[in-house]
Amino acid sequence: MTDSACEGQEYFSAVETLLIDSQFVHQTFKVQVMLPARKRGESARFPVVYLTDGNFAFDALKGIANSLQTLERNAPRFILVGIGYPSDSPKAGVMLRCRDFTFPGYPRFSTSPPSIEGVLVAEKGTKEFDGADDFQQFLDQELIPLIDEKYDSIAGDRTYFGHSAGGGFGLYTLFTRSELFNRYIISSAATTYHGRTSTGDQYEQYDFLIRVARRFLESGGCAGDATVYLSVGSEEEFEPGLQEWQLTSSFYRLAALLTVKSIPGLKVISEVLPGETHMTVWPIAFMHGIQAVFGTGRWSRR
Repeated sequence: MTDSACEGQEYFSAVETLLIDSQFVHQTFKVQVMLPARKRGESARFPVVYLTDGNFAFDALKGIANSLQTLERNAPRFILVGIGYPSDSPKAGVMLRCRDFTFPGYPRFSTSPPSIEGVLVAEKGTKEFDGADDFQQFLDQELIPLIDEKYDSIAGDRTYFGHSAGGGFGLYTLFTRSELFNRYIISSAATTYHGRTSTGDQYEQYDFLIRVARRFLESGGCAGDATVYLSVGSEEEFEPGLQEWQLTSSFYRLAALLTVKSIPGLKVISEVLPGETHMTVWPIAFMHGIQAVFGTGRWSRR
């Protein structure tokens, strides 16, 4: 096929995989990057969507991202960056996420690895918990500058997507380092615990992340010009093994807190997804969240 025959046609680059040794986290991260469809010779630059739990979520969400971008009324073209760990197992990050997404005050639970092949653990003698601040440093000082240098990104136009503990990390970042992202898609965030953990610690209506939100509000915190999409599945409150986290009821309390209080520069969009459970809700949250934070699809009429 001649070059002239290809003019005007869109093409995709292969997904690139980067291995990044962090100076802030005792960890090598596996980062996967999918660029949007482009025309040959096109010089456009694109916003970047960063997602955590990349081993588990990236393969599914790259297909959804491609579908959303096929029609620009659904979503603008964007670069998708999945942050995970050096393994092909979708379960690779089950334990390491306990380190990277948690912070002082997070409920304590067992860090003994499950008997599942492919699960990675922190190197002996290194941090196993409360690593959120270090992970933020990795994002700020290492990953984001590398993506901006290597790819055609729009500097400063960054979206975060996280589910469950990853959603909690997104909220923690919004309340402590809001400048890292200007759009947040928060799916089924863990914000409250009531009951006994696997370590035997007892908590009574412990609003560990809602407390962080309140401190942020009381300090007169400003979120810059951030748009936040919060979502949860209607059935998550009743799932065995998850009931202690009160995911649905605490979602309502957090959404009310952020909506009622006037936070300069912060736009909050909240949605309960009917009939969805903890493991069925996150792809829908991503799809709806992309459109909500970019103001496309049904949110373009709001």
